[in-house]
Amino acid sequence: MLWELLSLVLLLIFLGINVMSWFIRIGGKLAGVTLRKALRVDVPRNEKKGLERLFTLIWVAIGLWASFKVRWNYLAMLFAFLAFRSGANITRTLVYSIHDGKVLEKYAGDSRALSLLSRAVRASLLLEGLFVFAFGLAYKAISMTARPGEFSRGLFILELWLAGLVFGALFGWLIARNNRGILLENQIVVVYFFAGKKGREKVNEFGRKVKLRG
Repeated sequence: MLWELLSLVLLLIFLGINVMSWFIRIGGKLAGVTLRKALRVDVPRNEKKGLERLFTLIWVAIGLWASFKVRWNYLAMLFAFLAFRSGANITRTLVYSIHDGKVLEKYAGDSRALSLLSRAVRASLLLEGLFVFAFGLAYKAISMTARPGEFSRGLFILELWLAGLVFGALFGWLIARNNRGILLENQIVVVYFFAGKKGREKVNEFGRKVKLRG
């Protein structure tokens, strides 16, 4: 009874964490998209945008299968559904940030843009890290509710997360390979960087025109 109550509390905490992180992530993307349109900023486009849709299809399919495997334990079902996605998001974001850093180096005259991008990536990874923290709290509750001889739901979820890490790295590499676009294009710091670049170009162009007239 005690572990069932603890499972319910952890489930509510985890749902709250995920709702909060979802709002933060969506809010950041919407702000980035809005700024891009308002400032008419041209960010080098991801050349494999269509292929990226496979990422969502794959993690949802695996998440549904994993939830079915641990059915009747609602805490385990929730973690099983999100475990693969969480692991994949971590390594995919890391690969994307390395790729975007190289692309930004071609446009930046200093390392300031790369520093801003690394901060944004760390914030994104922190949100994914909340999953690991919540799972760590719930692991004991999930394990304690298992009957003797029953397969370990906690271990299964951990294996899913590790498999997600591998998949995310491979998928990120596939998207980043020979891609000249920015993969984290809606990160607000990326939009600010290209907006600043556009502003500097206009100032320089105005300066050249003034010199020619003089």
